[in-house]
Amino acid sequence: MKFDVNFLPARYGDCIWIEYGNNSKTHRILIDGGTSGTKADIRKLIKALPEDQRHFELIVVTHIDRDHIEGILSLLEEEELAFEVDDFWFNGWQHLPEDEDEVLGPVQGERLTATITKHNITWNKAFGKKAVVIPGSGDLPKIQLPGGMTITLLSPLIKNLVDLRPKWEKEVKDAGMVPGFGALPVPDVEDDEEHLGLLPDVNALNDEDFHEDKAAANGSSIAFLGSFGGKTVFFGGDSFPSVVLDSLNKLYDDKAPVDLVKLSHHASAHNTSPELIEKFDCNKYLISTNGSNYHHPSAVTIARVIKRGGAGVELNFNYRSEDNEVWDSPTLKNKHSYKAIFPKEGKVGLKITVI
Repeated sequence: MKFDVNFLPARYGDCIWIEYGNNSKTHRILIDGGTSGTKADIRKLIKALPEDQRHFELIVVTHIDRDHIEGILSLLEEEELAFEVDDFWFNGWQHLPEDEDEVLGPVQGERLTATITKHNITWNKAFGKKAVVIPGSGDLPKIQLPGGMTITLLSPLIKNLVDLRPKWEKEVKDAGMVPGFGALPVPDVEDDEEHLGLLPDVNALNDEDFHEDKAAANGSSIAFLGSFGGKTVFFGGDSFPSVVLDSLNKLYDDKAPVDLVKLSHHASAHNTSPELIEKFDCNKYLISTNGSNYHHPSAVTIARVIKRGGAGVELNFNYRSEDNEVWDSPTLKNKHSYKAIFPKEGKVGLKITVI
C-alpha cells in the first residue's frame, strides 16, 4: 500500500499532490494549485504519467485566494485538458447564499467558474452539485473515494460562505464583471522577503494570546481529513481553527489521532490556535510556503507547535527560506527537542510518505 503526500513548490501558497493505493493501482487527488507558476510543476507530474493514468479521483480548490487557485486555473484555461477528473470541489458564486436559511480572489473565482463550465467538469458531485459545507449540527460529511480513501469534511460552515458573498460581489463588480460570469487576467506580485532575525524565545511566544483570523475568504476554506490504510492526514487549507476544532470535537471525545498535520494558512499567527494543536494526537507538521509576500510561517505558531504538539515534534518545510531557516538552529532544536526537515540543498518541494 502507498499513501504519499507531495507538497509542491507553490511559492507562498498550497499545491498538494496525493497518491494512494496498492501495487495494482494508484489513485490521485490534487488539492489547490498554488500561484500561477506552479502550473509547470503540476504539468510535469501529469506528463510523467502514462496517458491512461492521467486521472484524478478528486481535485479540490479550497477557496478563492490566488495562492491556492491560480495554478489550477491556468491548467483549466487551456483549450484541451491534459487530464480527467471524477469530481471537482470548489464553492463558486452560486454556492454563496445570501443568508443562512438558503441552502474566489473573487475575480479568480469567476475565471475558475468559467473554465469548469467550459470543460464540462463534474462539479461538487459528492454534495449533489451544491455547496461543499458541513452542517450546523449532526454528522460530518464522509465521502468514500475509489481505492479506499475516506474524506471527512471539517470546514466550512454555510455561515462562512454567507460572510464571503458581499466581498466577492464587490470585488467582481469593481472589476467590471457580473458575479457568476467572466474572466480577467490577474497581474503577478513580486516576492518580498526579509530575514527573521535573532533566535526567537519559544516559551514567550507560546504564551502569547491567540486571536483568530477574520478574513472571509479564509473562513470559506475547505478543510478535511484524508484517511487511507489506517493513516490519517489533516489538510487545513486556510480554514478557521474554531470551525475545525468544533468538527474534530464531534468526531473525537479525546484527542484526534492524525499522522500528519498540514498547518492552515501557511502557519500564520491566526489560523492555528493552541486548542487545535492540543486536539491533535500528532507530532508531525507540514508548513507550505516560501515566505514571500507575507513572511510566513509565524514564529508564534511554530513556537506553539513545538511546545504543544507532543513529544519529539517534527517540523516539515517544503522550502528553506529566510523566514524559516531559524528553526534549523541546533541551539533551538536541542533546547526544545524537535526536528526540522527541509528539502535537500538546492531543491524545493517536499514529499512525505505516510505509508
